[in-house]
Amino acid sequence: MKYEIQKISKIVEEIIDFFYSHSTKKVNISIEETETSFIIEVQSDHIICSNDNAKHLKDLLNVQRQREMEEYYWQLAGNDLDGDEYNLVGMMVDESYIDYIAPSLKVKLIRYK
Repeated sequence: MKYEIQKISKIVEEIIDFFYSHSTKKVNISIEETETSFIIEVQSDHIICSNDNAKHLKDLLNVQRQREMEEYYWQLAGNDLDGDEYNLVGMMVDESYIDYIAPSLKVKLIRYK
């Protein structure tokens, strides 16, 4: 559980960066802690994003969680300009769901404790 809150903050920061880099004007964020997990939901009804961009984000987030990598690299989130930070977010969460119906995008991430 060491650094758990900081890791959640980094995850949220990266997802918000995606939304704002796609010209959203309003973002709704929900972070819920349960007994077994953290559930992060980020949603905007007005985002300028193509189907390809949404699919690319989905692909980057849908990788298997890698706890060993996470322990070494979570602090680097936000330092890469090539989009690899979204892949790192994918390595830090257990489940991810992307729902995109233009112009609305909803990202739901679940991180088990």
